[in-house]
Amino acid sequence: MSRLLKSTVIAAPALGVLALLGIAGPARASPPRPGGGPEVWLCAGDRVTQLLRDDAEWAFVKENLSGIKLYIDQINGARPEQLAALVKLVQDQRYQVAVECGCCLDFGPMDDTNGEWSAKLELAKIDKWYAAGGNVDFLDLDGPIRRLMHPDNRKDGRHFDSLEAAANEVVDSVRAFHEAHPEMRFWHLTNFPNWGYKGDVSYHARGPLRQDYGDYDDAHRIVYEKLKDAGLPLAGVTLDNPYDYLIAEHFSVNLKPATSVDWLKRVRDYEDRCRDEGLEVNLIVNSERGGQQSDELFCRETLQMANTYFEAGGRPTRWFVQTWYPYPKRMVPETDAATMTGLVKAVIERVRETPPDGAG
Repeated sequence: MSRLLKSTVIAAPALGVLALLGIAGPARASPPRPGGGPEVWLCAGDRVTQLLRDDAEWAFVKENLSGIKLYIDQINGARPEQLAALVKLVQDQRYQVAVECGCCLDFGPMDDTNGEWSAKLELAKIDKWYAAGGNVDFLDLDGPIRRLMHPDNRKDGRHFDSLEAAANEVVDSVRAFHEAHPEMRFWHLTNFPNWGYKGDVSYHARGPLRQDYGDYDDAHRIVYEKLKDAGLPLAGVTLDNPYDYLIAEHFSVNLKPATSVDWLKRVRDYEDRCRDEGLEVNLIVNSERGGQQSDELFCRETLQMANTYFEAGGRPTRWFVQTWYPYPKRMVPETDAATMTGLVKAVIERVRETPPDGAG
């Protein structure tokens, strides 16, 4: 299912070397992973359990991976023994962990109680990971403004009309998360193609302003400023912009041709803007058409995305090799370029070819 068309799937992200861990007591600094260079993370939903098999071949990736990103409903739906096995892997390898969640849920009350209501629901799921002995370094807040202003999971037509009011609910939700787990830090995840930016169109150019959900310049700024003013500053942002959108080969509903906008330049501009604001930047690398068609196409085009972005001067803090699509189905062996770990291995080798702040 395409996150670009729905955004209701709730998920889980990863970590950062300075993130804090809390194990049923005072938070402590996470131990650093060996080596330097850009961080590469893995997010593959339930498929990650394939890595727990004794015969799973992924030695290079296991040693060089920086973190694992988990979907919140992946945690909620797992059996305790599955969570315990995954916690052991994370702790043995000193991976950081992020959980992607909705933050403000679109099936909740559409009033000034949504933030607290949503956080209570999501904390109950996250606490299953803690009960298994795990810790969460980061929450990746997946499109909370979109969920409140353009909800998918409603039949009553209710929604927020004000960006300011919606952002207030984000603050309330983050405050509740922080009070429950002070060790957690927060990223703001955007489904970037479905927003306009700095007055320009969204990828599909729908709606009266041809910006679908609105102008992300405004959405980013208001959430960033309100959380900062509340003493709950964002640690960073996560960009969801699959390869076929990045290079304008995905079908656009109203923009003809889709190549009339330089989408790569827009993403790079947003990365630079966030860095100037002192934020970390996470880039999800994947391919929507590959994710719908085959392991081989997903892996090939995702690596092409990493190459394209790297060569354009992109230097995200973290590269998230992530799928929520049917493919790739196979996680191992890493010696096969058409498996998820084979892809992660190739991405690690590519983005660590030069210093993270060097030219492509």
